[in-house]
Amino acid sequence: MDLIKIMEMFPDQEACIAYLERLRWQGSPECPHCESTHVKQRNESDTGRIGRYNCHGCRSTFKVTSGTIFHGTKIPLQKWFVAIGLMANAKKSLSSCQLARDLGLKQKAVWRMMMAIRAEMSKDNVLLQGIVEADETYIGGKRKKDYDKEAGEPRKRGRGTVKDAVIGAIERGGKVVAKLIPDITGKTILEFIKRFVKTEDSELYTDQYRGYNEVGKEMAHETMNRSEKWEADGIHTNTMEGFWSFVKRAWYGSHHHYSTGYTPLYLAEACYKYNYRETNMFDKFLRELWE
Repeated sequence: MDLIKIMEMFPDQEACIAYLERLRWQGSPECPHCESTHVKQRNESDTGRIGRYNCHGCRSTFKVTSGTIFHGTKIPLQKWFVAIGLMANAKKSLSSCQLARDLGLKQKAVWRMMMAIRAEMSKDNVLLQGIVEADETYIGGKRKKDYDKEAGEPRKRGRGTVKDAVIGAIERGGKVVAKLIPDITGKTILEFIKRFVKTEDSELYTDQYRGYNEVGKEMAHETMNRSEKWEADGIHTNTMEGFWSFVKRAWYGSHHHYSTGYTPLYLAEACYKYNYRETNMFDKFLRELWE
């Protein structure tokens, strides 16, 4: 959804709350604590505490935002909605500094908002099948400038680097999944494939790295030899490598750096936007907040 439409649909806090209530309750409010429908809305429009309900079952109060990333926030929902819309539309992602300027908020507050949105995106469950490509990459450092001053030489690139190892798998014509891994051993790779690929109904395409040999014991597996031929009978990992370029452009162009602990959330954002690039991502994200 574009920014103009978001501003037109949600001009104030009341409009945002009304929209979330339609999504969550479809006209029948329910207590998130005891699931009772014996509730009544409190009339506090004069104090600005809009959308609060009393539950006559468990005697608690609640709002439609209870249990979501908006729970307890002091930031207007309109700004949250704009942040979600801008992140969904940004192919190369956004920096928290840029979004803070767009929203008129402090950078640290916006960074926390963005990480909460990414954490919600990370809940997406994916199971691949059919023709699946798998490959690994490494995140960190600076492109073409990654120099080890102590050793007096460029840092090692590819396997053996000190950068964070990430493995991914993509279904041709379908979705992608990418995860941070502690190492690229055969055991780790096999665990990843068995978790995210329906092995009995799939065929895996990889390069000839020996770490993928274990996978061949569990499912159909074909390898490509780039030194001899780039593509033989459709056996390639071009689709997966195209996704990696998408991830790297976000790193080089917007983020520049993030610690290992937060790498999974940035990967989740990239996967989510790739998987639902042809849908109304804004609506989808909000509809799934309570699932």
